[in-house]
Amino acid sequence: MKRLFIQAIIIVLFPYSVSSQDAEIKGKPIVEIFSDLHYNIKRDSVNNTGFAVSRAYLGYDFTLDKNFATSIIVDIGNPADLPIGSKSRRYAHFREASARYTGENLTIIAGITGTRIFQYQQRFWGKRYVANTYQSLNGYGFVADIGVVADYKFSNRLSGDVSLTNGEGYSTLQLDNSLKASIGLTLTPAKGVAIRLYSDLMKKNGIYQNTLVGFAGFKSDIFFIGGEVSFKSNLDLTEGHHAWGISSTSGLRITEKNEIFIRYDFSTSVKTEADTDGWNYERDGSFFIGGIQHNFNKYIQAALDYQSFFPVDDSRTITDFIYLNLHVKF
Repeated sequence: MKRLFIQAIIIVLFPYSVSSQDAEIKGKPIVEIFSDLHYNIKRDSVNNTGFAVSRAYLGYDFTLDKNFATSIIVDIGNPADLPIGSKSRRYAHFREASARYTGENLTIIAGITGTRIFQYQQRFWGKRYVANTYQSLNGYGFVADIGVVADYKFSNRLSGDVSLTNGEGYSTLQLDNSLKASIGLTLTPAKGVAIRLYSDLMKKNGIYQNTLVGFAGFKSDIFFIGGEVSFKSNLDLTEGHHAWGISSTSGLRITEKNEIFIRYDFSTSVKTEADTDGWNYERDGSFFIGGIQHNFNKYIQAALDYQSFFPVDDSRTITDFIYLNLHVKF
């Protein structure tokens, strides 16, 4: 992993240092913070009410010349994201540590960088600070990974991307002799209309995992609506344990700075003949969000929203939360 990243940095920096040693390196800071105040309506757990900082990104983007750049971002993670049994603590790891080449229609990024499984949908919705994406919540993929990503613009209507990554995410970067290959296509046939198709394939511990995602959406100055269907084969590295679901979102701009929005997710899984109980019972169910967002300016947003999860498993309790979410980015 370290060798791959060092080689990527050398490839970028070496031609720059030879051809333009006296050129000025430009850059900009990267700061993004997700914070909230949440209240458990049912008060059926110890996590009833409190403030939280669920995510903080700190970094810098260096522009070396018109074609080459490099980025580094540190993620101060949420203790809730740690594996079960771990000591609760704040931790830090690289969210981005990459070298980037940008041409007229082609961009190539090497190192730790963002994946393409839900990047487009996340930007379309624009409310990652309110809740995570469907694929991330259900274990279909990671927001970032280590490897190589290439984006190509075929025309003003069509673009594509291919990736080759470790497939372990950006916080677990061990080498296990497995790689994930992915491909995506984004079509914008008319103003405000977008269609996105994505697929990836990985073999781990002798078992193939395939992800398929199809998204369609429309966005105007007044409202937006979008929906996607996702499928993941052998989700927990068990043959036949396939999962699929849908996620839909919409919003309506009611004033220049205020917007109401809703989101609905449904996740389910295939139970094989050998399964006596639902193997994916913690994730199977329906997830609902509804709220209002206020834009203070282009750097700060806030949302007051209701979030609820309705599990398929009758033995689990329905969760009901009121959130006041805050997003800072510049």
